[in-house]
Amino acid sequence: MGKNKKRIIYTIVSCLIIVAMLATVTACGGNTPAEEDDGAVEPITRENIVTSIAATGVVDSTDMEDVVSGTVGTKVTKLYVKEGETVSPGQVVAQLDTTALQQQYAEMQKSIADAKADKIKSNQDIDKALSESQRERDEEINELRQEVSNAQAETFFTAVELDKQRNKYAQYLQDPEHSEWDEEAIEMESNISNLEISLQISQYKARAYQEALDESLNVEDNGESVGELRAGLNDASDSTINALQDASKELQRSISEATVRTTIGGVVTSLPVKVGDTYLGGTICTVENVGSMLVDAEVSEYDVPDIAPGMKVRIKTDATRNQELSGVVTFVAPRANSTTSANNSALAGLVGGAGAGSTITNAVGSSAMYRVKVSLDEQNPRLRLGMNAKLSIITSEATNTLAVPYEAVQEEEDGRKYVELITNMEKVEDDYSIPYEKEKVYVDQGVVGTYYIEVHGTGIKEGAYVYIPADTGSGSVDEIMKRLGANTGV
Repeated sequence: MGKNKKRIIYTIVSCLIIVAMLATVTACGGNTPAEEDDGAVEPITRENIVTSIAATGVVDSTDMEDVVSGTVGTKVTKLYVKEGETVSPGQVVAQLDTTALQQQYAEMQKSIADAKADKIKSNQDIDKALSESQRERDEEINELRQEVSNAQAETFFTAVELDKQRNKYAQYLQDPEHSEWDEEAIEMESNISNLEISLQISQYKARAYQEALDESLNVEDNGESVGELRAGLNDASDSTINALQDASKELQRSISEATVRTTIGGVVTSLPVKVGDTYLGGTICTVENVGSMLVDAEVSEYDVPDIAPGMKVRIKTDATRNQELSGVVTFVAPRANSTTSANNSALAGLVGGAGAGSTITNAVGSSAMYRVKVSLDEQNPRLRLGMNAKLSIITSEATNTLAVPYEAVQEEEDGRKYVELITNMEKVEDDYSIPYEKEKVYVDQGVVGTYYIEVHGTGIKEGAYVYIPADTGSGSVDEIMKRLGANTGV
């Protein structure tokens, strides 16, 4: 900050302090305190002392909605609202074209129906093939069983005939008149030989057919493999159907969201689209609840550590004239939302009644700004969204408390605070030539305002007079600016 600019600010502050002191003297009944070495006295009074942080903000709504739609890439066919119009929760505000979406939905439904029909037909074909395979297998088994039975019967009858011929041949040879070289004996031997060969053949056939039957019976039922095939085909079909149904639901959602509704009631404060526009996303209209407003403000990184939700706030706007509104801090941002650069000092709220004071902020370089929200205790019909507001965020407050001027409080080297009570004030008022008699009283310091300090201690009572040393007076400009900082109050 330049020296000339700083000198001007110091001069302004000094003048304002003097004005405040004169106003205080007048308020105390016009008494002129006795003087000693240019020192002064002031009575202990009851004051409302407030320490606050000044900020500026904008009137905003507590409930706001940027109405959007998930249906994009289609035209706006109708708008049912205008800027400034009041809407109710759930009211339709716009209609987007759904012609192409409806056509896609119909085609999607047909695709789903076709996919389901294909699944049914595939299962029917599998069932048919399985049934045909089972029928052929059953026929084959029945044929093999018949062949086994035939071969076994042939073997049995051949064996019986073979035993018969062998017995006949043995009886023939028992006759001494017969010989194995007889023509009849030779024929019998030939028949026996042929029967033995036939028996071997029938036995082989019976074994062969039995083995084939056993093998056929032992072959695993192909129902399990067919079931796996069926499951695979059904999984594929179900996957296709589910994908189509999901796409269908998405189309339904898009068609539904093409009828655009607001979820809150309020006033349409912005309508950035018009009929015929192709909607590509973003806000269709903004609805704000003007019946419930707050103040959205910013405070610097210097002040934000001293602010917390629940703190009282005094609010003034041009629209409400001299009427002071009250509110409460509801939100303090944990992270800065902007950074400002400033080389100027701000001077605000310098003159006021009880509880009023001044705020001086010296900003050099960059300062992080933090968002603060303040709710209003009562809604005011004169407020409009976007209006500027001046805030005094009360960080500490003492109501109807005993207080002395800031300069009356002195400090020991060990840090203890004290004031000097005037014990002979009645005599001094009768004769101003009588010097002050002073008593040092240690005090506990409470809320520190711009001019007054809350004090407590033995002998501290309303109406008693305290001494203000001449060497402190109103304090140096540097001390005043340091004390004021971001504080306002009595």
